[in-house]
Amino acid sequence: MNTQPRSADAHDSIRVHGARENNLQDVDVSLPKRRLTAFTGVSGSGKSSLVFGTIAAESQRLINETYPAFVQGFMPALGRPDVDRLEGLTTAIIVDQERLGSNPRSTVGTATDANAMLRVLFSRIATPHIGGPQAYSFNVASASGAGAVTLERPDGSTTREKREFSVVGGMCPRCEGTGTSHDVDLGALYDDTLSLDEGALTIPGYKAGGWMVRFYSESGLVPGDVPIRDFTRKQLDDFLWKEPTKMKFRGINSTYEGLVPRIRKSMFTKDRESMQPHIREFVDRAFTTVACPDCEGTRLSAATRSSTIGGMSIADACALEISALADWVRDLDEPSVAPLLTGLTQLLDSLVHLGLGYLSLERPSGSLSGGEAQRVKMVRQLGSPLTDVTYVFDEPTTGLHPHDIARMNELLLQLRDKGNTVLVVEHKPETIAIADRVVDLGPGPGADGGRIVFEGTVAQLVADGSTLTGRHLAAYVGE
Repeated sequence: MNTQPRSADAHDSIRVHGARENNLQDVDVSLPKRRLTAFTGVSGSGKSSLVFGTIAAESQRLINETYPAFVQGFMPALGRPDVDRLEGLTTAIIVDQERLGSNPRSTVGTATDANAMLRVLFSRIATPHIGGPQAYSFNVASASGAGAVTLERPDGSTTREKREFSVVGGMCPRCEGTGTSHDVDLGALYDDTLSLDEGALTIPGYKAGGWMVRFYSESGLVPGDVPIRDFTRKQLDDFLWKEPTKMKFRGINSTYEGLVPRIRKSMFTKDRESMQPHIREFVDRAFTTVACPDCEGTRLSAATRSSTIGGMSIADACALEISALADWVRDLDEPSVAPLLTGLTQLLDSLVHLGLGYLSLERPSGSLSGGEAQRVKMVRQLGSPLTDVTYVFDEPTTGLHPHDIARMNELLLQLRDKGNTVLVVEHKPETIAIADRVVDLGPGPGADGGRIVFEGTVAQLVADGSTLTGRHLAAYVGE
């Protein structure tokens, strides 16, 4: 066996040469891989410009360029950072305090993969058995159908056969997996004394003469020059509630749909807080949001809720606080799913360990604070099988109690010990103290910063005493 060192073994650091992004002043630095490096300095000293604006940005730009041009068209355009050369980059995963996506179907459970593991668990041991994991998913609708298919035989001839399909999903059919029902105030949608052509609609984006209004007034189903209050019963029903119907509109194949379901689909696909202010004001005025009466807000079908483990349905499990759910999973004694239970318990315990035990898996992800969202993202990465990844954190201890900071530090070290490079922009001495290496930028903010004033170990930084960070850390260590 050849034990001679290979040239690949020399690539053990990320090297930055001549970084000038924002206020950086031709910064050169070498960062060891598979270590935890803390970037310190006063606000505005250039920490984020170096870590996020240079290292992480270039890594993500290069990864994006590996996708086909068609896919790149849907991705944000990333410019090359102002830097002479970067060497030794690995895939960068940014774990910041940006809120999680505004999709109303996203929950803490879906964001952490805990829901996926629960679905597998229930599909294996719940009674009555109703199907595979998708039967417990509120994002999968039940569907069935039949039709004829044409099959080609080996001799080149063809034959037609009848085929049927059936998909068993867990989505509540009434609310379509959102858990809410939206009652509409028709008076907030239109002025029934006016015709469509006269501007009867009072919905944002539906202006008289505009395409959205002409689609109704020129459909042939409702008149555009008659006040809405004078519509016949059928015309009013077609205008407000008609199911999606294929039709020609100005010679173009289109789908006609009643006004109310069209608005529901267009305005309730996003989290309320992500709506533009005038649209949010309209939605609050026109719609009353209540828990779906069929699923009672659980998002799940009756069949899915009837399948239980020891009397506990998956809806019940997702409604528990994560700390209580972790105890319930830990008490399950099912050898046939032992590896799954171990993985799920570790995931839930990680959430509890980070101070998120008070959340439930059904909590909408869009309602989480920036700090909560960052910790949820971190837990998701802890369960990832990826290694040799560069994880970039933006002040992960913000808003944490000192006890929770210690737990966060443990998880940062776990990521490092899995063989990853961890870069942390941080101010808290508790987290700076666990770093393998510290890069201190400054000495001041803005034009007075952008230079590396210290680079070395924590012990060397404390002993140096020439920087503000070093003196602050020395005071902490001396307590």
